[in-house]
Amino acid sequence: MRILMLGNSFTFYHDMPESLSRLIDAEVIAHTRGGARLAEQLNPETELGAMTLKALEEEEWDYVVLQEMSNGPIKNVRSFRKSVSRLCKKIRAAGATPVLFVTWAYARDCEQLKKLGLSYEVMEAQLAEAYREAAEANDALMAKVGQRFYELADRVDLYEEDRMHPNELGSRLAAETLAETIQRDYMRKKTEASRKALLEKTADSETRLRLLYFYRLLLSQTDAEHPLTTNQIQAMMEEKHGIKMHRTTVSSDVELLTAAGFPVHVQRSRANKYYLEEGQFSLPELKILIDAVESSKFITEKKSHELVNKLMALTSDRGAEDLRRNLFPSGRVKSGNEKGYYIVDRINEAINRGRQISFLYTDVDVQKRLFVRHEGAPYTVSPYALIWNGDFYYLVGYYHEKERMGTFRVDRILAEPEILKEAAKPKPAKFNLERYTKEVFRMYDTEEPETVVLLCENSVMKGLMDKFGKDFKVKVVDPEHFSATVKVCTSPTFFGWVFQWDGKVKIASPEETREAYRRMAQAALSS
Repeated sequence: MRILMLGNSFTFYHDMPESLSRLIDAEVIAHTRGGARLAEQLNPETELGAMTLKALEEEEWDYVVLQEMSNGPIKNVRSFRKSVSRLCKKIRAAGATPVLFVTWAYARDCEQLKKLGLSYEVMEAQLAEAYREAAEANDALMAKVGQRFYELADRVDLYEEDRMHPNELGSRLAAETLAETIQRDYMRKKTEASRKALLEKTADSETRLRLLYFYRLLLSQTDAEHPLTTNQIQAMMEEKHGIKMHRTTVSSDVELLTAAGFPVHVQRSRANKYYLEEGQFSLPELKILIDAVESSKFITEKKSHELVNKLMALTSDRGAEDLRRNLFPSGRVKSGNEKGYYIVDRINEAINRGRQISFLYTDVDVQKRLFVRHEGAPYTVSPYALIWNGDFYYLVGYYHEKERMGTFRVDRILAEPEILKEAAKPKPAKFNLERYTKEVFRMYDTEEPETVVLLCENSVMKGLMDKFGKDFKVKVVDPEHFSATVKVCTSPTFFGWVFQWDGKVKIASPEETREAYRRMAQAALSS
């Protein structure tokens, strides 16, 4: 892909064309000069104009980006419209697509805005409207960079010190918006070309209908792990749609779909097998993405459900069933290492199959050397759930050697667990995963949670809700304090959380917990 960018300093600041080039793997050439207007790009008497006109007449381009001087669309409306119109005609004559780079308003309350006699909102609205009218009149694409600035400017500084030009973050935002606009149009054109090629190769409606049904069959029933043989395809097409396919028809239709850009793969053997790999993700990759979505605090339950369904649609019906996860989200998610990635996948498989697993569990000695715990003997666990808490994945299950529930950090499992033939022990009747997560994974180091009463200043209520949610008892003590009754595993982690409030949170009871807190503080002071 080749892209020509016509603009000024709003385009060349922080080498934005190079950023765009990296984002979409394209050759990007910029014809810019500080303060340049689009009219200059059309003037053969100027160095910039002569270079641009020659490039449009003699070179091949896929997209040409037009960026007018920052206040030009407002202060010089007629010149802006005329220049866009003339440039778009030349761009289309060159076989390229014009893209209007919709710029931003100057920073709120800056001196340049005052000189223009405009408010931030008015300048943004007028720029957006001027570019919209020009785009509609010339059937051009719009990269709405100004709108992105408007959405973020009150939260993130996107301007240089002059409050007009973009800082490095602003230039990157502009490059990303241009990349999204161009890539979306490029994929649309590619899809249309594929459809056209497919129609040219299929002369009659019966063939078209057969190809559509064949494509849907491959899309819904196959992936790399679940290919179909020619015989299976023939039987399913006849059963589902009443369409008989000869063996040679299957292979020829596969060639047609492949030529149209649909990635049908063939596993060649005595009985060839076919599958469609529509997306760019493997099943393990989709599983990790679903875990991340379900574990993210900032995504609502409803939106999380929608996103998971969309992710599952990226694979076959069989693959979607395999994506069923056993993850109860707890805490903010961060990506794990590659080893943990495959261990998680194996544990999930064992949970789905209802089998026990066996693995080696590690620790680190004082020389920072890895060693295998349990004197090198494997742990045997009936896995119940995977919980992603903070930076780590945890396995929750029944620990057979100790005959109790256990929690294991996945990154400390040495290698992929062995899935045993023995069926997993059923979950204990009183085991509640939600309660277990709330009590153990908030502040855990010990095995059993206990009830703790905290005496708190009113100002820390939000901090308690961030840590414990809303399901703890509150009682007003006096106008400045309240007590909170929480269920938590007492540990140095919990005590450290209490200490960070600098006396605004105190442990009221039980006395054993208060004494343990005192001992930890005294030990720290005496060290």
